[in-house]
Amino acid sequence: MKQKKSKKSTRILVLEPDEQLASAIMSSLQEAAPDALVEMTHSLEEAQQLALGVKPELFVLDVDAAPDLGQDFLYDLRTSHPNARAIILTGVHLPEQREQVAGLGAIHFLEKPLVQWDFVDLVEHLLRSAKDKTAENFQGTLRDLQFTDIIQLKCLSGATAVVEFIGPSGEKARVFFEKGQVRHATAPGRQGIAAFNQIVRWKGGTISEVTDAPSSPRTIDMDWQHLLVEAVRGVDEAEAAPARESRQENPKILVVDDSLMLLSFVKEALINANYDVTTASTGEEAVRAAQTGMPDLILLDFILPDVKGDEVCRRLLENPGTAAIPVVYMSGYGAELQASRSENSNVIGFLNKPFTSDLLIQTVETHMPRKSEEPEPNQPSVAEPTPATEADFPVEQEPAYREVSEVGPEITQAQETPWWTPAPETDMPPAATPAAFEPAAEQSYVPDESLTGDAYFCGDTRFFSLNRALQIIATQKLTGTLRFFWDKQPVELLTQNGQVLFATSRDPEMYCPEAPVTLSNVDPDRIAAARAQQQETGCPLFVTLAQEDLILHEPAMQLTQHHGQKLFAELWSAPCVRFSFHQGALPDFATALPGELDVDQWALATLRLVQFPQLGDRAYYDPTSVPAYTRDGFERVQNLRLTVAEAQFASQFNGVRSVQQVAKNLRLDLKFASVTLFRFLALEIVECWPGSSATGQEKKGIFQRLGQVVGLGE
Repeated sequence: MKQKKSKKSTRILVLEPDEQLASAIMSSLQEAAPDALVEMTHSLEEAQQLALGVKPELFVLDVDAAPDLGQDFLYDLRTSHPNARAIILTGVHLPEQREQVAGLGAIHFLEKPLVQWDFVDLVEHLLRSAKDKTAENFQGTLRDLQFTDIIQLKCLSGATAVVEFIGPSGEKARVFFEKGQVRHATAPGRQGIAAFNQIVRWKGGTISEVTDAPSSPRTIDMDWQHLLVEAVRGVDEAEAAPARESRQENPKILVVDDSLMLLSFVKEALINANYDVTTASTGEEAVRAAQTGMPDLILLDFILPDVKGDEVCRRLLENPGTAAIPVVYMSGYGAELQASRSENSNVIGFLNKPFTSDLLIQTVETHMPRKSEEPEPNQPSVAEPTPATEADFPVEQEPAYREVSEVGPEITQAQETPWWTPAPETDMPPAATPAAFEPAAEQSYVPDESLTGDAYFCGDTRFFSLNRALQIIATQKLTGTLRFFWDKQPVELLTQNGQVLFATSRDPEMYCPEAPVTLSNVDPDRIAAARAQQQETGCPLFVTLAQEDLILHEPAMQLTQHHGQKLFAELWSAPCVRFSFHQGALPDFATALPGELDVDQWALATLRLVQFPQLGDRAYYDPTSVPAYTRDGFERVQNLRLTVAEAQFASQFNGVRSVQQVAKNLRLDLKFASVTLFRFLALEIVECWPGSSATGQEKKGIFQRLGQVVGLGE
């Protein structure tokens, strides 16, 4: 089928044997390039003949139309149409690795069935880039056909073949394909994965088929997509190595605090800022770590389980090897630190809790000793730490971390020239325990001492997410109770060895306001007694009734899980929740339920109970913002038992599509899309970047982390 247009029109050649798909492609091309002359062919032979007489700017080739032959066609096009571009359609499932693999070479792959908007956007961009070289965002044209292109074509077409590559210096290498998988590779002095990785590093060369190659051993078992991704990552690391070697060694920082959450927060922020970080949770550990690691700077919590910070500083000064290491205090006890400053000359600064990650980095940069012989102006040298003045400390405006156990006394204006930085005025409650988050005055609840004792870790959802608290429990395999304090009665989450048992509350009416049908045949007095028991111990009323054989065990456990998850679901949308984890033996009733296999799965089940009206302002996202996987988000989402709708939604996260595009592609109501997106955001599997923040997307999106690969070209 042909459309006659002006000779000045853009030409597009399509190879698609399926009539229905050909019609859909034609319709999409008319939308993407209404003035283009589209030549539709249905066989490889027809496409080859037509390509001889025309000069298309774009080829759309269904690789399934000519198994194991499409790459030959592209070889010819590379010579006859070097400036053209190509889109390859394939029925092979390309999971999220396609964001790393499918766009690496000179051609661009799309999975069938086609998402119309993806196809239209790609066509528009390729044609626009062909005319405007300064707008080039895609890699190369057919003249730049690369090693990665050939690998993908062979694997997507399910080929069994041998391809020979001749490098820029004449060195030869071969890659052996078996039913669409790379099974062996040879290069000078190498074979297997090592040879494959070596070929990827070659710049320039030629490619040819080997028809009578002998059989080969099977040295590669990795799936081709992962194999190619790892090879490209190796190229990136190899190219980045000289730059890393030319830089000075990353400065070393020792962070000392007894809070697991603070250590995690500070360590992550500093590592992202290219510092080498070690941690310690006691004064004794800090002194030993300083002696063995010789850090350039120490961030020291003033209140530690064994000694105070001033004692740690004194012991560091007594040792000639550590006496010159500068120390920055992290605390809220300004008055005590003022006295400590006069005693220890190695203390050069103070970081007042709460603090943001930006303020943390700024403080470290201010006080980090310089490696040069002459320190920069206003910077203390390593040999002679200079005590800080108030002007040395930037005052934060938006705190990101606040330690529950260390909110110090208020600093008044009457004090003369304090050397520390007074805590900024915020709307944070001043109390030092979760009691500060007791309900409003009209409610009678006040946490007792058993609920507010020493905590293993604690935090506030204005600074730390519920997900982070759950992840600490999972990674540390903790056993105990995570307690949540909000504008209602506290919620308790019981965990064992890092697994969630169930959530409960000592307010039975909040936990289960109405009796389920399952309890219709149970004596109301026994139900009332079970509710009273829950009010006293926190034991879910269904567990008590099951123990008394008043209801069957299995439905009792199902009701316990359901009402616990429904209760916990309210916390996700609450404006402010303070939490604290207490290690220790669980109550006897906690053994009634087995632990969930996965904390993420349990949390997702609770998020499914969050309704759109509950989200309030959180339900509205900038439609142009772009969801992108977090550092470990893609790995975590693979382990989740997603619904079909959730899986389709997750498949759209590629660091490029906006929220609006995702909803449009899946034909979703924006309200439904917002609720689904909220689940992934709450789990911190994805994060949203502004639509114009391309740099941020490339930095954070898990599939945007590979740089350009330099492949084979003639």
